[in-house]
Parts: sequence; C-alpha cells; structure tokens
Amino acid sequence: MTSFSLAAAAERFGGTILNPDVMFNAISIDSRSINAGDLFFAIQGPTYDGHAFIPDIENKICGAVVNKADCSSDLPQWVVEDTRLALRQIAEMKREKFQGKLIAVTGSSGKTSVKETIFSALNQRFSVCKTKGNLNNEIGVPLSVLANKLDSDFWVIEMGASKIGDIKHLCEIAKPDVAIINNIQRAHIEGFGSIENIVIAKSEIYSGLTSTGIAIINLDEKASDYWMQLNKEKQIYTFSSKDKNADLYSSNLQADKQGYFKFDLNVRERVSGTTKTRTISLPHSGRQHVDNSLSAAAVCHSLGLTIDEICTGLRSVDLPYARFQNIKISPLLLLVDDSYNANPDSFKLAVENISNRQGFNILVIGDLAELGDEAEAIHRELGEFAKAKNIQKLMSLGDLSRHASKIFKGDHYEEIEHLLSKLKELIKLNIGKGLRSNILIKGSRSSRMERVVDEITRSFPRTC
Repeated sequence: MTSFSLAAAAERFGGTILNPDVMFNAISIDSRSINAGDLFFAIQGPTYDGHAFIPDIENKICGAVVNKADCSSDLPQWVVEDTRLALRQIAEMKREKFQGKLIAVTGSSGKTSVKETIFSALNQRFSVCKTKGNLNNEIGVPLSVLANKLDSDFWVIEMGASKIGDIKHLCEIAKPDVAIINNIQRAHIEGFGSIENIVIAKSEIYSGLTSTGIAIINLDEKASDYWMQLNKEKQIYTFSSKDKNADLYSSNLQADKQGYFKFDLNVRERVSGTTKTRTISLPHSGRQHVDNSLSAAAVCHSLGLTIDEICTGLRSVDLPYARFQNIKISPLLLLVDDSYNANPDSFKLAVENISNRQGFNILVIGDLAELGDEAEAIHRELGEFAKAKNIQKLMSLGDLSRHASKIFKGDHYEEIEHLLSKLKELIKLNIGKGLRSNILIKGSRSSRMERVVDEITRSFPRTC
C-alpha cells in the first residue's frame, strides 16, 4: 500500500485532525491482529465498538480514525462522523492510484470459486491480487482494495449483496474495468424481495463499469438479453454451457462415477474468427464447477489469455474449503462438504451431484436462511426434489429443514448431538454391510453444518 497522510484525507473528505499529522501505509480494523505502524479504524457494530480497544494498542498504531476524539491522548486522530465511510474513502484514494485492471465478480453462488479460478489463470503470466477469503461486503471490499499492491497487473475483487444498492456502493469504490455476474439464484431473497430484484441488484456491477469496461455475460441466464441491452455501449464477451454463438462455450460434458467432469472448452478468436477447442478435466467434483470454470475462462479470454493458459488455470485452481469438497475418509466413507453456504438452487445442484454416486447416499441438511415468507414452502420443495433423486437417507437439523424432512420422510433432529450419534451409527452399519456411504452436508452459513464434517472426520480414521 502506498503512503497517505491523515491530513490529506481530512482535507479531501472533511473531519478534523487531532494532534500531529501522520503518514500511514497499512490499516487495520481488528485490534487482535494489529501490526506495528498500522492506522486503526475504530469501526462500530451492534455488539462492539472499536474505540474501546484503542488504549490497548495505542503504543503499536501510528494513528486512529475515530468518531469520538480522545483529547487526553497524543495519538494522531482523524475525527469523522462515520468511520465506515472513512474506510471507504481511503479505499477510493487507493483505487485512484492503481493503474492496472480491476475485475469485479458477483453472482448468487460460486463467487469465491470464480475469483480463485481467475486468479489461478492470470497468475501464470501476470502479477495478480485478489480478495482474501470472501471479504465481499461494505467492509470487506475496502479492506481488499487497501491490502492490494499498486504495482500489480490485476486486482480480482469479489462483491456480495443482500439488497438493492449494495453493489452500486461497492462499485463506487472499486470502479471495475471488467465485470461478471456468475449466476442468478434464489439467495438472500428475504432482503431482495423477489428474483427480479436480485437481477436488478446484481446488474449494478455492469452499471459500475468504467467507460472502457468489459462486460462478461452468461447467456444461459434468463436476464442475459437485459444485460446485453444494458451493456450495448460497452465491450461484451459472452459464455454459455450450450449456446455455440457465445465467445466461449462448453460441449461434450461427461461425468465419472464420483462426479468429476470433463468437457470440451471452445474459444472463438475475434480477430481470426476461428474456434479453438481443448478437452479439460476439472480437479474438483460437482457440476457447479463446470459453470464456475466457464465464467472464469470468459474473463480470462477477454483479457487476452490463450486457451492453453486458461486450461492450465482451470486445472490447477485451489478452491477454499467446504465448496463441494470431497473428503475420502475410507473406501466405504466419503464426505462431500458443501457446508459453507446454501440457497435453493445450489442445494438442488448439490443433491443432483450426490445422487449420481454409487453407494448409500445420505443427505444431511441444515436450514437455508434468508428466504423470507417462502421459507417453509421452499424447504418442502427441496424435500420433494431430494425424494425424487437417488437419496437413501435424509437427516435434518433446524426449524425450517424439518419441512424438507417431513416431505422426504426423513429423520429430523432438534439437537446436533443426537443427529451426530445417529449418523455415526448409520455409517458403522453400512461399513458392516460393505456399503459405501456418500454423505452430502449442506446448509446456510448460520446453520454451522461444518460441525458435522468436523465430528465425522474426528470419529473415523482416515485410510485414503
């Protein structure tokens, strides 16, 4: 991060400087991970106030951004009305100095996987910075921008939203040169109100493009015509899993018995008009990774990567935990950890994947959150969906998931300890019969279904 002064920030954005001005080149909002010389932003939330921690870290930080001045301290302070806004403003100053290209990624699911795949491909030839983890909200995006190196060629920034206007505000900070919407699904529908509002909210990423920006459009989505019209003055690259008129598309999709996919990646060269094709096998199981790979590939194609460079990136990407992660514990026990998050459409895709496995397929689910008035009906819908698939057992935990379990005629539990006990009994029973247990664990972040993964991996020795 380049150096800034508190006085320069105050002169531009307002506020008051208390005590001598200071130059800073790194910031923090977490007193537990502060580094010497950081500028500390005293962020306030429903259950915490960063101002309370300043006395404990005063000897380490170079200064603080506060909305409550401490006149008894010699610490340089930028006193503002809103420290969250000040964080955003400092990020805007940093973004203005970046001369490379900023790629913005959003969508209802798969954002982090797409971001990681773009990074994997571009990083072969270029210097690339990316969002750490999934820091994709009003705090996370400024932190990502401020952590990135100015001498990089590309920044890959993930953007999330739970209501209309969220992405608009993030784009005002990031000012993307390339933008992609991975997909539209029924995620956070409680905040959005309707699928139509989700389209409007996600489309803000295209409206936030710079004047010379590139819009990457998924032709498989119903909103693609709207997006094409919205970006008619911009440069457009398209991708699809079925439309051969797209700039980039897949064909000859095949899956093995464990849900690993291979397909032909077809890339149309704009200058020559020729289409180049490569067959690629993905390193991660699950149909969703095909779609995520196409999204990332389209971004990289628009930026000039060759088809071979793109394929290398797709093959070598290292995805974060709990994104349809196969954990092979023994020849007779496979966990599919998809516990990071869930919405109805990603749930169905995960169930479709696990139902194609050979063996005794078990679905362990928690509640799907933020579904609003339709929550109970959607959980019943998911129970019907699972019932029609090759799922031998459904086990549920949570007030809403009981509706899915009731439709499926599965087993519902009020306490996770009871569920874990019964699940371990079932696994042992299947092992005794020589049956392979394929267990999909799925639920929203608030359901904390990773507890199931942790307990099963602790309880059964890994032999694979």
